[in-house]
Amino acid sequence: MLFWFLFNPFKNDSDLGNLKYIGPSTGRVIERHLEFYEGYEDTFYLERSLHVFLFGSKQHVQNEAINAYQEVLTYFSTHAEKTESWDVLNTKARWVITIAELRSTDELLSALKQFDNNPEEEVIAEAVKYAYLDDYHNRFSPEVFTGATMVPIGWAKNRLRLRINTRLQKPYFIKLFKTRLEENGKYLRFNLLQIISIISFVILSGLFVMIRYKIFYIAPPWKNELIDHPWTFTDGVSVAIRAAVYGLAIFLGLSMFSSQFFTPNISSSWSTLFASLPMLWLIHHHLLRPRGKNLISGFGLSLKGVNIRDLIFVTGALLALELIGLLLIGWGTWKLGFETHWAHGIHERLVFGPTETVIFSVINIVIWAPIFEEIGFRELVEFAPPV
Repeated sequence: MLFWFLFNPFKNDSDLGNLKYIGPSTGRVIERHLEFYEGYEDTFYLERSLHVFLFGSKQHVQNEAINAYQEVLTYFSTHAEKTESWDVLNTKARWVITIAELRSTDELLSALKQFDNNPEEEVIAEAVKYAYLDDYHNRFSPEVFTGATMVPIGWAKNRLRLRINTRLQKPYFIKLFKTRLEENGKYLRFNLLQIISIISFVILSGLFVMIRYKIFYIAPPWKNELIDHPWTFTDGVSVAIRAAVYGLAIFLGLSMFSSQFFTPNISSSWSTLFASLPMLWLIHHHLLRPRGKNLISGFGLSLKGVNIRDLIFVTGALLALELIGLLLIGWGTWKLGFETHWAHGIHERLVFGPTETVIFSVINIVIWAPIFEEIGFRELVEFAPPV
């Protein structure tokens, strides 16, 4: 019942409904995708080929951006009770400017028909019309600057202001906004190259030590610490079920009584740690202690007798294999059309939270989750007698 309450696959919550701040989160992600291609004509052919291999064509990414905005606006129209007027305004502004930049004039005119609900939308529409429609190049008014000011900061705002100043023939501001856009694009592409370089170095180094030093033939120092009489399947399942129930109950309690979403709070940020403590106690009390073991000796968590060089080599090889698997699975499923919804990749606590919340969340993701997942799924579920 607890599992169904928390993870019911048939509940009506949509992918967007799982976000707390739908408009700002969407805008932040999509605008970075669009900004990535600013100054793209200056990139080398090999770099562009790499981008196509990883993300698809530039046009594909741009079409996905417009589709994402349209999906959000549809969600807003069908969930008025969860929607703020400023959120709709900001999303519509980014959407119509993206259409103005990437699509035809007819599509822009069709989109502008939706900008007549209130004065704020009307002045944004005036700014867009003046910037992108030839029939409006002589119809400058103060509303043009007002509308441009109301667009949220980011790629769309910079593109609109560049277009307006191009109409007004103001060289200083044309250069200012053009340079800003190009520098932002170069920065994002450089960050991508850094990430690719680090991943490539880890993979190549790990494969090298795996082949050169045959690390999988190194005898583990805990070989003699294996349990002579491992627990039965029934004992393991009974502990696993109880651990799951207690963990889900703790997770539910923390989610109901924790403080605000973005407020630094260890109880909510470290839910993985607290939900896993019953599992550790059950394993120790029912499975390890009756066999004269503890968590450290039973799961080989001690560095006693471990050769540091071997540990580094084994770690490097496992990282390489894991990264290769993740890349192949992620890229392969995307090519086969099984990619997850784009909203799943938005970690709002890391994007909008204060520094303390980011630190707590990173520790939960990088440290607690891997440790307790390994103990729960590998050590408990897959524990087997020595051959």
